[in-house]
Amino acid sequence: MRNMLAGIMMFAQTFPGAGSSGGTGPVSPSVLATTMSVVDAAGRGTLELLVLWRGSPGWFRKSGGASGSGGGSSMGAGPGPMVRTEWVSQGGVSLRVRFDPVARRAWIQDNEIVLNDANVVLVDDVDSSAGPQIVRTLRIDPEYETAPMRPMPTHMFIRRSPELVEFLQCDLAVPGLEPYEQKAFDTWCSWVKEP
Repeated sequence: MRNMLAGIMMFAQTFPGAGSSGGTGPVSPSVLATTMSVVDAAGRGTLELLVLWRGSPGWFRKSGGASGSGGGSSMGAGPGPMVRTEWVSQGGVSLRVRFDPVARRAWIQDNEIVLNDANVVLVDDVDSSAGPQIVRTLRIDPEYETAPMRPMPTHMFIRRSPELVEFLQCDLAVPGLEPYEQKAFDTWCSWVKEP
């Protein structure tokens, strides 16, 4: 769990000036969120893609496999937007998303999704024997204001849709939590329920 909490620092990456930002981190006892955004020179941000990865309560705090998160990107031929990749290996589960902002396509694991105007992908059963299942895509308001050295407002994106808040399953209990772990889960869930 301490590795996961340390991973939140990566999730909260911000980059001064124009560019892209993103990362993966917990948003409820059963959900990790991967966010990809761009920021223009004036500091206006646009959410490009939000993936909510849901499993059984506490799945990402289980042992069994490398812990950590990371990401990367690759340029296509010539100048233009990047095809971006984000991956996380947590609780014995490895997840990856690749996103092409020009073609408006995403690949969850190896499953291609045509997004059209959608910017959110809901993925369930990430820790099941059948593997992650894509359950829905939808669109939320992508615009946000940035602030220097402030984390990307993932909780603000989620609370823009009651369906996303419900997907978090904040009321589920995770057995065997330490007090600091419970406090972290309570904090994450309170952020998305703020008006």
